[in-house]
Amino acid sequence: MTDPSITPARPADLPDIHAMVRALSAFHGDTAQVTLAHLQEIFFGTPPQAHALIARANGAPIGYAGLTQTTIIHEGRPMLDIHHLYVRETHRAKGVGTALIEACKDHARAIGATRLTIGTDPRNATAIAAYRAMPILRENLTSGPRFIVPLAG
Repeated sequence: MTDPSITPARPADLPDIHAMVRALSAFHGDTAQVTLAHLQEIFFGTPPQAHALIARANGAPIGYAGLTQTTIIHEGRPMLDIHHLYVRETHRAKGVGTALIEACKDHARAIGATRLTIGTDPRNATAIAAYRAMPILRENLTSGPRFIVPLAG
């Protein structure tokens, strides 16, 4: 496989991204609730709520990254989180995930972000091992415990 081409997603990419979101949700035992209309609003609304990059090989979509932005208040600067990283099974372990993360890094720098993070479900041993093996990532063991505040009920 040649290196994937990675570009910012366009509205025409939404059906492929939607399929990848559904596949990622199913992998985690969830059912994706998001619709194409939701994705349109998330990635292309005014203002957009997130940014998407899509990876292609020979013109076919093979992966995507969805980035969400927050502000580091004490710095007054943006921070990005790779909220979704998905690579089709047929293209895993071929450098596509690394290429997507590198493209996310370029985007983060372009918008003046001071941090870029990525996480995974603690039960996803495959992703954890893959991230630990990537020389472009550094495990953050000092971020402290994080807790969920349930909003239902």
